[in-house]
Amino acid sequence: MEKVGKFIHYVQHKITGNYSPISTLDPNEYVADRMRTSRSNGRIHKPMEVPAGHNDTINHMSVIRSGMVLSCGKDGRVVLTNTDSGEIHQTWQTSSEINKIGFRNFTANHSFIAAGRNGTLTHWMLAGKVGDLPNGVYEGHTFGVTGVVTVNERQFMSGSRDCSVRLWDLETTQCVLNQTINRNLVTHMTLNACNNLVAQTSEDKSVRIWDPRCLAVVTEFPRKRHIQMYCEFEGEHRLFTCSNGFNHDGCEITSYDIRNPRQYKESRGHEGNVTSLAVVQLENTKRFLVSVSADKQIRLWKMQEDGEN
Repeated sequence: MEKVGKFIHYVQHKITGNYSPISTLDPNEYVADRMRTSRSNGRIHKPMEVPAGHNDTINHMSVIRSGMVLSCGKDGRVVLTNTDSGEIHQTWQTSSEINKIGFRNFTANHSFIAAGRNGTLTHWMLAGKVGDLPNGVYEGHTFGVTGVVTVNERQFMSGSRDCSVRLWDLETTQCVLNQTINRNLVTHMTLNACNNLVAQTSEDKSVRIWDPRCLAVVTEFPRKRHIQMYCEFEGEHRLFTCSNGFNHDGCEITSYDIRNPRQYKESRGHEGNVTSLAVVQLENTKRFLVSVSADKQIRLWKMQEDGEN
C-alpha cells in the first residue's frame, strides 16, 4: 500500500507541477482560455435598465438608423431613443393616442408623421426643440388613422378605420385625393420604393396594391379567411402579409408575387395573432423574415430565392 501511495503522489506531482505551458493547439483549450472573460460564462447579466420614455402601451416603432428608434403609444408621445445607451434624446407630446409613425428623410430633413387615434396626422421635425409647434396638422379622417407612408418629398398617404385612403400635400396640409372602399378598415400600409406602389392590409381580409400617383387600386389579391394585420415588401416584386387567428386557425404568413395576384404561398407555425413582421439581413447574402405573435413567440423564417419559406 505504501508503494501505491507513493505512485499516486508521483502522478499528482507530474500533473500539477510539471505540466507543459506550451499550447497544444487544441481548439477547446483556445476557447476555454477566453471563456473566463466571456459575458456568457455561466453568468446571467441583467439587461440595461433606463427610465421609460412612455408611461403606457407602445403601439409602433420605427428604426431610423442603427441605434436610433422612434416609438409611439397610447400616452400620445413620440420618443426618440438611443438603443445603445438607453438615452432618450427627445420627446414630442400630442393630444391623442398615436397608432403609427412614418419616418421621412429627404435632403437631410429628418421628420416624422404621427397618425392619431382621433383621426389627425401631425408632422414634426426631428431637429426641432422641446415645445416647438408641429410643422403641420392634417385633418380629414373621421376615425383613427392606422396607416401612414411617405410616397415622395412632397406627399404622403394615410389609411384609416373610416375605410378611406388619402393622399396629402405636405406643405399645404390639404388632402389631394381621397378614395373610400366599403369595409376597408385599414390595418397597415407600406411602400415599395422600387415600383412606387403602396401595399395596404385591411380588416375586410383583403390585401390591396395602390398607385399613389392617381390613388387607384391596381391589384387586389384574393380575399383571405382572416383579418390581415401587417404587410412588408421584400425586393421589387415580393410582398409578405400576416393574419390574425387562434389555435393554429389562421395565424399564417402569406408570400405574394405582385406580378401574379393568383400566386401565393402560406407559411404556418404560430398559434395566435401574427401582429407584425420584418425582413432582416443577418449576413451579406442571408435574408430572413421575422414574425411576432400573440402566442409570445418570435419566429425566424428562411427565405428561398424561388419564393418558398
